[in-house]
Amino acid sequence: MVAFEQTNIDMSIWTLFSQSSATIFLDGFSATSHLTLLLVLSMFWAYKRHTMPTFENPKPVLKNTYFLHYWLVFISCLGLAFYHLFLWLLIYFSGYRHGWPNLNVVAQLDFTFRTLSWFVISAYLHFQFSHSREHMFPILLRIWWAFYFLLSSIYLGTHFSLHWKNRYLPSLLWVSDAISIIAGLFLCYVGLFGKEQEDEDFHLLEPLLKNSFNPSNGDNIKESNYVGEGVTPYANASVLSIFTFTWMDPLLALGCKKTLNLEDVPQLANCDSAKVVFAHFRNKLESDGNDRGSVGQINTIKLVKALILSAWKEILWTTLFSIIHTLASYIGPCLIKAFIQYLNSPHQLKYKGYMLVFVFFLSKLITSLSERHLFFQLRKMGNKVRAALLATIYKKVLRLSSQSKWDHNSGENINLISVDAERIGFFSWYLHNIWRVPLQIVLALLILYESLRLASLVAFVATMILMLANIPLGKLQKRFQEKLMDSKDRRMKVTSEALKNMRILKLHAWEMKFLTKIIKLRNLETKWLKKLLYSSALIGSIYMSAPMFVSIVTFGFCVLMEIPLESWKILSALATFNILRGPIYNLPDTISMIVQTKVSLDRVISFLCLNDLHPNIVHTLPKDYIEIAVEIVNGNFSWDLQSPNLTLKDLNFRVYHGMRVAICGSIGSGKSSLISCILGEVPKVSGSIKLNGTKAYVPQSPWIQSGKIVDNILFGKEMDKDKYEIILEACSLKKDIELLAFGDQTIIGDKGVNLSGGQKQRIQIARALYHDADIYLLDDPFSAVDAHTGTHLFKECLLGILGSKTVIYITHQIEFLSFADLILVMRDGKITQAGKYEEILSSGTDFMDLVSPHKKALAELNSIKCGTTLDYLVNDEKDDDSMLYSEKSIQDDKERESKNHKTEDLVRPKEQLVQEEKRENGGVSFAFYWKYVTTTYKGAFVPFILLAEILSQLLRIISSYWMVLATPVSEEMKPHFKGSTIIFVYVALTLGSSLFELIRTMLTVTTGYKTATQLFNKMHLCIYRAPMSFFDSTPSGRILNRASIDQSAVDTSIPRSFEELLISIIGFLGSIAVMSQVSWQMLIVFIPMSLACIWYQH
Repeated sequence: MVAFEQTNIDMSIWTLFSQSSATIFLDGFSATSHLTLLLVLSMFWAYKRHTMPTFENPKPVLKNTYFLHYWLVFISCLGLAFYHLFLWLLIYFSGYRHGWPNLNVVAQLDFTFRTLSWFVISAYLHFQFSHSREHMFPILLRIWWAFYFLLSSIYLGTHFSLHWKNRYLPSLLWVSDAISIIAGLFLCYVGLFGKEQEDEDFHLLEPLLKNSFNPSNGDNIKESNYVGEGVTPYANASVLSIFTFTWMDPLLALGCKKTLNLEDVPQLANCDSAKVVFAHFRNKLESDGNDRGSVGQINTIKLVKALILSAWKEILWTTLFSIIHTLASYIGPCLIKAFIQYLNSPHQLKYKGYMLVFVFFLSKLITSLSERHLFFQLRKMGNKVRAALLATIYKKVLRLSSQSKWDHNSGENINLISVDAERIGFFSWYLHNIWRVPLQIVLALLILYESLRLASLVAFVATMILMLANIPLGKLQKRFQEKLMDSKDRRMKVTSEALKNMRILKLHAWEMKFLTKIIKLRNLETKWLKKLLYSSALIGSIYMSAPMFVSIVTFGFCVLMEIPLESWKILSALATFNILRGPIYNLPDTISMIVQTKVSLDRVISFLCLNDLHPNIVHTLPKDYIEIAVEIVNGNFSWDLQSPNLTLKDLNFRVYHGMRVAICGSIGSGKSSLISCILGEVPKVSGSIKLNGTKAYVPQSPWIQSGKIVDNILFGKEMDKDKYEIILEACSLKKDIELLAFGDQTIIGDKGVNLSGGQKQRIQIARALYHDADIYLLDDPFSAVDAHTGTHLFKECLLGILGSKTVIYITHQIEFLSFADLILVMRDGKITQAGKYEEILSSGTDFMDLVSPHKKALAELNSIKCGTTLDYLVNDEKDDDSMLYSEKSIQDDKERESKNHKTEDLVRPKEQLVQEEKRENGGVSFAFYWKYVTTTYKGAFVPFILLAEILSQLLRIISSYWMVLATPVSEEMKPHFKGSTIIFVYVALTLGSSLFELIRTMLTVTTGYKTATQLFNKMHLCIYRAPMSFFDSTPSGRILNRASIDQSAVDTSIPRSFEELLISIIGFLGSIAVMSQVSWQMLIVFIPMSLACIWYQH
């Protein structure tokens, strides 16, 4: 205690904690934050102690990365606790000697709660590592560490501000800031970057063989974070590499040497893959529900909560970068006063000027880097959200009930995937504007208050008026957006149906009629598109001029209240208003995007709330129940539950393992509905269905996926060459594959257009056989093949490969019924007869009605054959010469056919029917852009758009020049003009700039939507006038993407992008012109830097 007897040390400590009244807010806020953490962490710890299960075996400990991180974190937290205890003792004894003012009391409370908080964190970490199986730092601590680093940065900035005002700050204060910054940065790194290494190391604790299949959800998702050679370098990048984006160098270097293909792009880390992202999102979405696997009770809050929890890490990072970017961007306006005072004072020290320049440079560097990382994390978050929604929508489509499919058309599904999911993912760019825009406005008003005092309140009122005006405008845009999406759904429905039936339209010459119908629907869509675009343009131009409106009101109030306007105040205010331009300009976009995202969320939610196939329609029997394969007891089913007429009624039958069951009956008797009933697709009215084993289904209409033949057969299974060859032989596919130019690697066109009906049927039979199921459901599989091939398929497949399987097949071939162990005869949705062939042949009339016509036809065919044979025997001698001639003719035909076959082999095309979509290499040429901008009125609006933007920018620069030159440098100097004259000229220049800005926006919107309309009409005219070969070789999904997501981009995004490019270029050139006029020496640095940037981009 001897050190505290010295007066100079006491005064240093006193100065340390009583520098400025500005620190009382930070100390109070810090004390409150630490107290909140203390309470929350204590409750969380108590809850975990209460709910934590006890393990018989202690948790194994590895000398891995996490173990090292734990000890470093534990030592850091314990060191911070003792360090804050040391500071608490210093301030305690300092207050004891010099009294206890309010500021010192607040600082004492702050260090008290800091000390307690870090001791509790250290104890909690020790408890977690010693008694818990968890190997990740809790989310609560990771959030707190990021917050602590931000708080320490704010303290450092406040102390630097005090130092700049010539306040004395002892060395201990700078040491304290340095320790807090370093500790906070390390804790942030461990909490947020150390996760991948921790998971990788802890896989050593897992068994080598584990079951990755989760029967509760039916998805085979492996939660492995193994990083192989093909994984992106970002997964293992160091902090410096991530900070500077150097992990992208190998890919960029490869892109300079060659055109990048898909195989050149490395794979994502497992935690970022769509499979894992979807699994996490689904778990979050279903965690609140009572029935796992059902999302029928989903609402907006539940969906948004699941999206936030599935991308929480990116949200935290983007929040941190947004705060850093916002704070760094306001450093410039804060230092304008000091910079002008330094320039106008001849006796200032040079190091202060260098310090100001360095701070300006550092703030811009931090702003730029934080913005780049912010954009990267926003893109990452948007891709995660989009992947999760796409997978959820696709999985929902597979589970929809029949009634839901009738009520929900395919055009709506296309828009959900291509438009709504895309828009919700894109909302990540606007997510932080919700809180960042008010924060930027508050910071700007604080800076204005520092220079303009009472006038800043007027600026605040004007800003609030502009913000409140968004409420009615947002409602109007929401209405337009809903109408636009409804009209887009109707157009896409008709487009999808037309593409599906294009062959019929072409054969009947109806394509132009359908094109006229689509054009009419597009005109209705354009009506709402114009209203949306023009309203958005009007709102955008008003808010783009909002900073100028706020500056007019603020400067006018200053003149009215005789508040002196000096050059540094004008420059500071203009710089602040220029920064405000961003948030106020983004405000209508944010409101519009919130409205559009809300509409898309409602559409996705309404789709996810559609009824699914009831999971309890089919009751799955246990595996040890080896006798029964399929059983239906007292079954009554109907496709429409509201209809009094049942589709299937009074069904009672049982199928044992290994049986072959044939279903026959007249057309419309319910045979296919019975198969669908076993699959669980027909809503159940009463009764029960029991199923034992896996099932494979072969529909009556072949379903072929666009892709290779081998992929259609394997369908995700591993290749077993012997099994594959046996199945090809059994399905009579070998000869067909040999005739194809690329064999089984031949790509099948859209809907199997380059295959015959029989080939498509045999491929889907081969697919079912390859999957080796327990129960096979075949819906008239021999109807699309000839009699000889049908007999071969029945013998080799049903009697051969499937001889030991349970097979239920529908057939109209009477000759196949005798091989069945059980025949079900159906009529009007009922099973009228059941038994073996001989039993039902003699017991009922329904089966006789089916067999008798077949026997009669065979008898007539046999009589014709007998008559032909008799005539041949009678005329044998007479026709001997004719016989010889006929044999010679047949031989000639065979030789001709052989030659034709060889010729066909020579002229056979050596390329696939479906080609990969072409893409251009290199940069987009200027001619392409010029063709776009000159599509409407041959580009007549382009000069007027350029002129309007140039005049708007010029008037804006002149208005700023006028305010600076017309006001005095200091209060001692008299103004050059009257206050009313200054404001009048400024208002005139500002209103002129706003007017030209409105003209530019309206012309851009007009050009954009007219260009979009012309491109739409030309594209659809080319599509509908294309030959049928175009539709055979072009997948319909490729065309639908052009008509949906690409057309949506042409409607809204591309005109806006051109407008933003024009604003940026003209603004950039205006800034260069102003800076070069003030100081031409900056061109010496600017020109080489510009050339270096252009070279680096190429």
